[in-house]
Amino acid sequence: MELKKIEWGDDSAEKDADLLSYFVDTESYGRCLRKSKSIVVGRKGSGKSALRKKLENDFSKQKNTHVVNISPKYSSIQNILNEPSLSDGFGEEIFFQHSWLRQMMLDSLCILGHSAKGKYTSKSLEFARRISRELNRTSKDIVENVAEMLQKIKVKAGKLGDLGLQLEKELRNVADVDSLEHHLLEITKSGAKIVIMVDDLDLGWDNSELSNNLLLGLLSASSYVQSISDNIHVMVYLREDVYSILMEKTQHSDKYRNIERIRWSTDGLISILSRRINYNFEKEGEEISEDNPFNRVFPATIGTHNSENWLVERTLSRPRELIQLARFYTEDLSGTEPDDKVLKACEATYSSWKLDDLCTEYSNQYPGLSSIFAFWKTNFFRYKYHLPRENINEMVFQILDEATVNERWFNELYRKADLDTFLSILYEIGFIGDFVLGGEGGSKVFYSFSDKHEPRLEEVQIHPCFRKAVNTVDRIRTRS
Repeated sequence: MELKKIEWGDDSAEKDADLLSYFVDTESYGRCLRKSKSIVVGRKGSGKSALRKKLENDFSKQKNTHVVNISPKYSSIQNILNEPSLSDGFGEEIFFQHSWLRQMMLDSLCILGHSAKGKYTSKSLEFARRISRELNRTSKDIVENVAEMLQKIKVKAGKLGDLGLQLEKELRNVADVDSLEHHLLEITKSGAKIVIMVDDLDLGWDNSELSNNLLLGLLSASSYVQSISDNIHVMVYLREDVYSILMEKTQHSDKYRNIERIRWSTDGLISILSRRINYNFEKEGEEISEDNPFNRVFPATIGTHNSENWLVERTLSRPRELIQLARFYTEDLSGTEPDDKVLKACEATYSSWKLDDLCTEYSNQYPGLSSIFAFWKTNFFRYKYHLPRENINEMVFQILDEATVNERWFNELYRKADLDTFLSILYEIGFIGDFVLGGEGGSKVFYSFSDKHEPRLEEVQIHPCFRKAVNTVDRIRTRS
């Protein structure tokens, strides 16, 4: 098989038609399938959507189990955040909690009404069928539910605070929670099992108070829905940085700590490539390799480095990046043999692309990152990637003093000359790691996305993924 013909699959799990054919079972998958976890967190590209797709497939095969998918569109979230009334007295967590309760219950009843066909309690099932018919088998979008509730509640009060002690009662009334909950419970008592999956919540999220209240309301609603029946399980998929911010905003963070945090080992990441390699060879009618499919496509070494480690080191331990790098490589290959020169040559383009992605990923928390790294490329050209604190402090001071970034977070750091916080941000986003010298000459670099670690940042290393993009030297050497 010509290696350039390998299809690695779509970057988006939702669009990858062959994903289930080469999905890699993990401990995270097992815990989620056993319904041990209700919140799944991971960085962008870590495999949350792939996990959801696999779980949806497997839950749907279980007896009397009905899967409800809630994935708001970008435009839906934006419409909610741009509604003036929500910014002016109505966009509280408790309002969104009841909006999500209505959404989850209506969606569940729609699914049950369409697919149950006489299995469960007749009166409540007929209620569900009526809802399914009226809403054309699909519940209203979250925007429509929010708008409906907003219209009803504004008749009763100028703002939520005016309702005083009656606030929760009035919200339950306008959301029809009691009626929807009654019929949903009756059907689950008859044996129906419901799994509700909520994903794509980072679309449109902008780290504003309103967007954070929207998501905190979702977490409150999820917790409530699960509490009313053992036959209802809710799984919320969140980006890890979004989850961390939400936990800082709520007094109830202890309720949301039993999470499944997606982490990948080197072996786990390489197994993703190996599964896809074997799938491609088998599809072409060729014999698959049980022992080491990886080496049919990739060289054993790159220079003095083991190629498995070299590849994984150039990702932030996320499947999507590894697949992208593999695709870069094989599309440039000729013939049927691995080529270390081709693999090495694709690193520069890949590195620039990933730096752009990093800036986009954190554009809500830290707008202006692209300007900072543009400054870095030109002003610290051919600097070392390994930097003691004295050197990195000088560089950060120069960035704060000279870089053209007019953003609140950056201006605040400039005003305070806060080098420590700036370095902590670079560590948080994964651009630098904390180099720690161990005993007997051993050492390790800790990164925020892969290790539980309190960084000291006395010495740091720029992550291999970004070294080409910011023009560092390939090897550690003393600058003259």
